[in-house]
Amino acid sequence: MESKKITVLGVGGSGCRIVGMLNENPLAAQLKLLAVDSDSNSLQSINLPDSSRLLAGERWRNGRGCGGNVLDGQRVIAHERGKIEKLLEGTEFLLVVGGLGRGTASGGMPVVLSVARRLEIPTLFVVTLPFTLEGHSRRKIAEDTVKNGLLGIADAVICLPNDLLFSVLESTTPLSSAFKLADQELSRTVLALTMVLLHGNLLAADFGNFITLLKKKKSFCSIGIGIASDEIDGENRSEAALERLLCSPLLGGVDKLDDADAVIVTLLGGPELSLGQTKQILELVGRYIKPDSQLIIGAATGEEWTGKIMLSAVTVKFDFEGEAIEILRGENEQTTHRVRMHSATATAEEADQLTLPLEPISKGIMERGPQVKWKNEDLDVPTYMRQNLTIDNGKRGAQ
Repeated sequence: MESKKITVLGVGGSGCRIVGMLNENPLAAQLKLLAVDSDSNSLQSINLPDSSRLLAGERWRNGRGCGGNVLDGQRVIAHERGKIEKLLEGTEFLLVVGGLGRGTASGGMPVVLSVARRLEIPTLFVVTLPFTLEGHSRRKIAEDTVKNGLLGIADAVICLPNDLLFSVLESTTPLSSAFKLADQELSRTVLALTMVLLHGNLLAADFGNFITLLKKKKSFCSIGIGIASDEIDGENRSEAALERLLCSPLLGGVDKLDDADAVIVTLLGGPELSLGQTKQILELVGRYIKPDSQLIIGAATGEEWTGKIMLSAVTVKFDFEGEAIEILRGENEQTTHRVRMHSATATAEEADQLTLPLEPISKGIMERGPQVKWKNEDLDVPTYMRQNLTIDNGKRGAQ
């Protein structure tokens, strides 16, 4: 793809921070970076041109965030559909990034997806799920957004639980540091994925591979990033990059590679990176991946990576159990419906009483009151009793 044909769009506070980190990285100079948020402070904190920042719902929210309200997040982004379409003009591939669980990103990402679908732009979503300590409600908002707003409609979705950080961080780590680390790792992952799609001159990871792997499948992912350079690591840079990947905060431990149903591996290096070196590095990673895992490999070189390499791995664990529960739930609902229909039919067939069991009701204290008569008939007595009628309940007609 040509320069600026890949767009990275950050939605919400976390998405804006990640795009801001990419903007400070000279290696991301070939990407078109955009940020959308309803919080003016969030947008002003990143060093992007005004033309690349969109303050959503300015007249309505006055620069305030959505306060975790998903419906408000949907509204503010929906108000900016036209502006978002203009920002995405010329985009051949869109990567949307952000943290789910709050208002703007959770409500706005499905709107961004609908715009991308209208423009027929292939779109990959890379999102984080909230820390468990942030509460069940935020986690539910995030999972509902993925399930009902993105999954099955987006071309591909990568979900990264922030809880993976607990595997490497001390309990005394400030929460702000944990969030910053999550954003930093996510920005590196976005860079690795886009660089391979942009260059792909050694082993191209076609976007169709991502779609085939991730489309309409609920999954949980983890990411590992390892960067090494000739200046610091010398001839051992391959081993150093792998070691740093295995210790990455959002990987969640070495076992994540072995337990994965699929792994996306990318390697970036300078023009000096040979096919033999690429093979050696990928073989080192392969030792930690089980043989029956689906594997997508991409490798690319660029002048900006001279003397450096970046190795990344995105592990994918499909939620087969969740899918099975949904299937069983659907089957149980159908079975319950069939049982109810069968029971109703059986009851109708077995019923011997074809008349409605109607009984007169006492008038109580009005029993001794004056009778209401017309043509010598007491109108307080039901008609079917006055005329000695039998009221059919309709079952015989149904049979």
